[in-house]
Amino acid sequence: MRKTFVWALMAILAVAGSAFAAPHGIVANATFPIGSPATTNNDDSCDISVAPAATLLLPYFEVDPNNGAGETTLFTITNVSQLPQIAHVTIWTDRSFPVLDFNIFLTGYDIQSINLFDIINRGRIAEPGTSSDSDTGRRSADNDANPLLDINNCDVLAVIVPDELLADLRNALTNGRTVGCGSAVVGNTHTNAIGYVTVDVAESCSTALPTDPGYFTSEVLYDNVLIGDYQQVNSTQNFAQGNPMVHIRAIPEGGPPGGAVTNFDRTFYSRYQAGGTADRRQPLPATFAAHWIQGGSTDFQTSLKIWREGRTGATAGCAVSPNAAIPVVELVRFDEQENPTTFTPGRIISPLPTVPLSRPETSRTSIADPFFPPNSTSAVAGWMYLNLDDTGNANAPGLMATQNWVVVSMRADGRYSVDFDAAWLGNGCSPAVAVTDEDPFTAPVTGPNIGPAANTTPNL
Repeated sequence: MRKTFVWALMAILAVAGSAFAAPHGIVANATFPIGSPATTNNDDSCDISVAPAATLLLPYFEVDPNNGAGETTLFTITNVSQLPQIAHVTIWTDRSFPVLDFNIFLTGYDIQSINLFDIINRGRIAEPGTSSDSDTGRRSADNDANPLLDINNCDVLAVIVPDELLADLRNALTNGRTVGCGSAVVGNTHTNAIGYVTVDVAESCSTALPTDPGYFTSEVLYDNVLIGDYQQVNSTQNFAQGNPMVHIRAIPEGGPPGGAVTNFDRTFYSRYQAGGTADRRQPLPATFAAHWIQGGSTDFQTSLKIWREGRTGATAGCAVSPNAAIPVVELVRFDEQENPTTFTPGRIISPLPTVPLSRPETSRTSIADPFFPPNSTSAVAGWMYLNLDDTGNANAPGLMATQNWVVVSMRADGRYSVDFDAAWLGNGCSPAVAVTDEDPFTAPVTGPNIGPAANTTPNL
């Protein structure tokens, strides 16, 4: 069954590619800036890859809260080490408000899957649950063998979400309302439950949140031992997609909570520490390149799942409205004949957008949506340059760019689908880049370590 699906999808992609292939590519003529690595130590890298990590990010989830055969998102956490680990899971709204957290105790080499429909609709977290009393495998160390863990509260972990909390959880993820915040809106309104998830290696089975004081100095650990993936499934529409979660490493690795400093000027969780770096997690990039296909004989549809770094920090409480519509710097659509379309006034062909160029903390947006530059040539395929930096964000002072992540989500022929990460054009340590030059029109600026010499000559 899996082989049939893969070959069918490859065939559709091949047909689309051959039917609309350009006579030449734009890469050969590109003139992008270059920079040298700050270190030759691979463990100091800001580059994000799929490798064992201390934090996993599920950048976007969507769940039909009323239909088990509708849209749902599943994710899996794996402990690749012999020692037991505690995975602290936080579910956030699309305005970056934490609405539920729980702990998963992982024995050595353990794996645990979570269906978010089970949590949001049925109030079931991980039945029959995980526990420090769980049996271990033949190759696993004992459940008390990790000297960094305090497992005193890990023998009985939450399995069921109480009814009153469950109703509040659903309401927060669909209507942006929660009892604890009164009239304040903590999420955008949509039919399905939408948000994102973080998973941190933790020292104990506590109920602390990343927005709580002390979480990054007394709760999180730094062992890069977790891997994870997700699947977005819609049985009614006959779609299923999957991809690795975003793997965010702790640098330097290891040691007790708050026990070392990092070379990073800012980290993934800096905004919850007033600019601090105690979490030691890699920061994420701001600029991306994403392939798109839209239309054609197979009715291709492309959406981008985009996670943004919000503007609010640990002291925001319920006041997370600044994360409802976070601005972006620049978007450029290229077709397969290298024709660029932008929103910049006076630039080439494009009119001003009819809606503000902004997205919430997490979203899934069709490539045909007016958020993106219009497809003025009616092309079926091309690529999108995204500079998602939020220049007004106080969490990225000076020359830093705000953090983002982009997943390309494709569907075709009413039955085939795939997710894959967009290519990042500079890592989370790259400086912020400006809007591309208008006259003459030059290449979009990528980050250090991409391409040859300097962006000084026109390339289109």
